[in-house]
Amino acid sequence: MNVRSLIGFVLLGALVIVGFVFSRPQGGTLDVPDDPEAYEALELVRSHPARNAPTLEDAINKYVAELKAQGTPLHQGEWQVGKERPGVYAVRMLVREKGFNEWIEREFAWRVTLKDKTIRVISLAAVHFMPFHELPPLPHQDQISEPLMGFHSETRPG
Repeated sequence: MNVRSLIGFVLLGALVIVGFVFSRPQGGTLDVPDDPEAYEALELVRSHPARNAPTLEDAINKYVAELKAQGTPLHQGEWQVGKERPGVYAVRMLVREKGFNEWIEREFAWRVTLKDKTIRVISLAAVHFMPFHELPPLPHQDQISEPLMGFHSETRPG
């Protein structure tokens, strides 16, 4: 085997590796266990109504599109599903965006209970996409409103 053939094989191998890397799906693909219930949980989250979009998936895609339109470097992860216990799954999507000095990672995550088909938000980033009526109550919400109604201010001349 001569040097020219060896160089040809090395180049061919490099092209195959580069082609494989770039042919793989980059964002929005799936990382789901081989479990029909996991796919059901994923579909419940993706198709769930969002606050400012028809579905949660549309809301995330809209958010990513806005970042791209602003010229913000980003990496959109894949949908991931993890089984927490029988019939309960965590579904999430990670989006990393370049901030001023560092990368910012936003985790959009929900907990799905298949028995009653409920979806609960479990990450701060995902709260912004959920309809208001589905958000959990604020901590101490009952204590915040009451004192304001009965509050009377007295001023004394000094």
